[in-house]
Amino acid sequence: MQAICLNEFKRLFKSIKSMIVIAMIFFVSFKVAEVIEHAPADMVRELDLGVDSTAIGTTLIVFMLGFLIITGLSHDMINREVNERTMRFLVTKTSRHQIILGKYLGVWLFWLVCMLASYILVMIVSKTFLWQSAADSMAFLTAAIALNLLFSIIFPKPAMSMFFGIVFALFFPAVSLWAIYSDNIMISWFKYLTPYYYSSLGNYFVLINIVYAAVVLAGAIALFNRRDL
Repeated sequence: MQAICLNEFKRLFKSIKSMIVIAMIFFVSFKVAEVIEHAPADMVRELDLGVDSTAIGTTLIVFMLGFLIITGLSHDMINREVNERTMRFLVTKTSRHQIILGKYLGVWLFWLVCMLASYILVMIVSKTFLWQSAADSMAFLTAAIALNLLFSIIFPKPAMSMFFGIVFALFFPAVSLWAIYSDNIMISWFKYLTPYYYSSLGNYFVLINIVYAAVVLAGAIALFNRRDL
């Protein structure tokens, strides 16, 4: 599992797409933090950006573009190996659930490094490390990565998981926010199925997204164990 994790982690850092995404996250995080830090206090107060206002750039990227970016970088975590016939080799060396966990942890570690670096850049401006905002962002990404891994198992072809992932990333945030703020019982129930809701609750409720990810991963492992390779 460790070898699979490290291989996935290094693969992402060697990707040109990943480097572009990292550069974008770092640039937006630092520049937005700089603008907020030098903005008049009255303006920041009127905008009601909260105590972690300097991290608003990173937060927007994570919650608005997180699913889309993860899809672009990791939509084929599992089906890539299946289509390249390398999965048959992997299952002879380790168990299926370790393959799933290794792939997941590799992508998760990549995003952990990205988030830590982003919040360190924000800290340079704000002079404090925004632990709560960082934990919220990482908990949300923990759930988002698990969902993308599940899609990679459900759809056998990388092109299919890429297409579905993009469509999902475009509509899921909008439907989630609609459900969270809607009074219509026909749509409001959906909020309990989305990680956006638990992030919106704040405080320790954001940790529910870790449980959310664990449930999704359990489903992914069960599905993968039944899949013919």
